[in-house]
Amino acid sequence: MMSLIWKGIWIVIVLMLLGGCKSDKVPLNEKQFTNLLIDLHKVDGSLSVFRGTGRGYTELKNYEYYNDLFQKYHIDRADFDSCMYYYSAQTVLFSKIYDVVIDSLNKQLTAIDIVLNELKANDSVNYFPVLDTLRLDSIFSITVDSIVPGLYKFGITMHFDSLQKVQKRRIASYFLSEDGADTLRVRDILVSFDTINRVYNWSQYADSLYNRLVITFMDTVPQPVLPKPIKGRKTPPQKKEKPVQLNEMGGEAWGTYLYRPYISRETERRLKESLRR
Repeated sequence: MMSLIWKGIWIVIVLMLLGGCKSDKVPLNEKQFTNLLIDLHKVDGSLSVFRGTGRGYTELKNYEYYNDLFQKYHIDRADFDSCMYYYSAQTVLFSKIYDVVIDSLNKQLTAIDIVLNELKANDSVNYFPVLDTLRLDSIFSITVDSIVPGLYKFGITMHFDSLQKVQKRRIASYFLSEDGADTLRVRDILVSFDTINRVYNWSQYADSLYNRLVITFMDTVPQPVLPKPIKGRKTPPQKKEKPVQLNEMGGEAWGTYLYRPYISRETERRLKESLRR
C-alpha cells in the first residue's frame, strides 16, 4: 500500500509540473485539498487494479475518473494545478498534509481488513461432520445439514490395500432442497482401487434453494446404455466384470473436508447464474 501511495505522490507532482500555474488565492483550503488528495490516491489505486486486469482498459478512463473527482470538489484541472503548486511550495505544510493523507488511507485499509477477516472467518471451518478415518468396506452416505448459500469445496484422501485396475466406484454428491423436490448434482468422482494415496475433490456453488448435502461413498458406477442391436447383425454380449468385494480391498479415507470459502459478490453472481436446474 505504501508503494502505491508514493506512486500516487509522484503522479500528482507530475500533474503539478505539467500545469505550473500559481495563484495567490487557491480554490481549495487545506482541509479540502487534503480530502482531495485522499480521494485521488483511492482513484489511482482503483485504476491500478483495473489496469492490471487488462479488460477494456484505456488511458481515456484515467481522465474520466480524475475529471469526475475534480467535479466533486467543483474545480477543474487548472484549479488543481494551482493548488498543487501552492501547497507543494510550502514544504512543511505539504509534509503535514501528506501525513494526514497516509494516516487516513492506512485507517481505511485497516477497516477494510477487519471486514474482510470477518467475511473470511469461515474459510477454514470444516463443515464435514466426520473427522475420523472412514472405512471404505461398504456403500454409505453422509448428510450435511444446515447448508447455506455459498461455494463449497470438498476433498478426501483414499488408500486401498489391494489393487484393482478394472472396476471403479464413485463418490456421488448432491445438494437437496428442504422439501426434497429439487436436486443439484455435483460431478461424480471416480475412485480408483490403488495402493498409493489419492486425493479427490470437487467444488460447487449452491444457492438458497438448498439446505442439505448428501455424499455417497463407494457407490457403483452406472453401466453405459448400449445401442439397440441392429436387426440381422449379431451383437457380442457385454462383458461382465466380477463385482469388487469392498470388504476385501482394505480401503480407508481420511483428511476429509468441506469448506465454504469467502467469495466476492461478483463471483457469487456469476456462479449463481451458471447453476443448471
